[in-house]
Amino acid sequence: MRHVWWLVAAIVVPRASIAQTPSAVFDMPGLRDYVHQVLAGNAAYQAAGSRLAAATERIAPAGALPDPTFTTGVIATPIPSFAFTAERMTRIPIGIRQSFPFPGKQRAATAVARADSVLGAEVVGAVEADLVAMAVSAYYALAEVETALRLWDARIALADQSVRVTQARYETGAVPQTDLLRARLRRAQLEERRRQLEADAAGALAEMDALRGGSAELTRATLLRTDGGVALGVVTDTYTPDSILLQQLAMTSPALAVAAAAVERAARRARVFAIAGRPDFTVSVENGIRFGGREPFLTALVGISVPLWSGRKQAPAARAARLDVDDARLRYEDLLARHTGELLSSLAALRALRDRIQQTDEEILPLADAASASALQRYRVGAVSFTTVLDTQDELFDAQLRLARLVADYAAARARLGALVGEEWYR
Repeated sequence: MRHVWWLVAAIVVPRASIAQTPSAVFDMPGLRDYVHQVLAGNAAYQAAGSRLAAATERIAPAGALPDPTFTTGVIATPIPSFAFTAERMTRIPIGIRQSFPFPGKQRAATAVARADSVLGAEVVGAVEADLVAMAVSAYYALAEVETALRLWDARIALADQSVRVTQARYETGAVPQTDLLRARLRRAQLEERRRQLEADAAGALAEMDALRGGSAELTRATLLRTDGGVALGVVTDTYTPDSILLQQLAMTSPALAVAAAAVERAARRARVFAIAGRPDFTVSVENGIRFGGREPFLTALVGISVPLWSGRKQAPAARAARLDVDDARLRYEDLLARHTGELLSSLAALRALRDRIQQTDEEILPLADAASASALQRYRVGAVSFTTVLDTQDELFDAQLRLARLVADYAAARARLGALVGEEWYR
């Protein structure tokens, strides 16, 4: 069962495929391996695979004939003598009875079982898509914290530089002791905050391990380069045209495939109830063994069920089954409408995130970096106050942290879009 997802991939109902535009989000080192670990070890995914296997096993017995009935005993035996030769009617019957459903009932029951199996396969696909999106989000959440830790170390190093500059100026009497104390206070506050980031990293890793059902080797990644820029090509990401994505949604969405399979199952089940009132047949053959040299009796009977109470049993059940079909169809239409809205909303959010990432990376960060370096340099010569130095450093690192958060949010949204339309980039 550790590799059930490969088995599921082989038996899941094939869907139409549309060429998909790859995303830089999925090129993060180690991400594909982590997704494979999640699919191999997640208990909920394994449970969905087990339900699919169980549904497949039920196909064969669904259309099988009822078990035959074997009967035997004694008839017209005198008591208390139990003399089997005393009476002409005394005999030992040996018989067999077999019921035969009306033609079409077995085929209809088999069709329902097959529909259950197809539905189970589609449920596995939907669970897989959601799980992959969760895995990408968890991976980027850890990468965001790892990036924040690296940025924090750089921020502490800059705080150390500020302490040295302030110490030198304080020793010459150029600045009051307050500046030196504030510089040291800021460094201590940064150290305290780093401990929280370490705890956040441990929590993010624990969530990743929970998804994959245990710990394993993991390639660590950060979202920003050492110079502060974005480490992956998010700003150059392109998208399949909206019209094609909407077509892809209708054809390959795992959630919609589940809803469509539910409609088909309801229709198959309605067929079972529609013919439930048709009469079934029973064939019985019995051989009555007699004693005292008498010839045995042969009895052959044919029976037919009479749907006398169909007005209270089969007819209401058939109407209810047709209503179930309407319900399943309306649920599909509602889900299609909601997912269409979610798709268009996701695309708008992704494009906005990409533009924000580009502006932060190409404009805000360079300006914040220049302002921070300039403030520290001018403070050396007494041209600005120490408050200005602290403010510009905060602005620089806040911009870097915000950029890392934007990239992580973009990755989570892009993974959700992939799950929505049924992308299988990880195979």
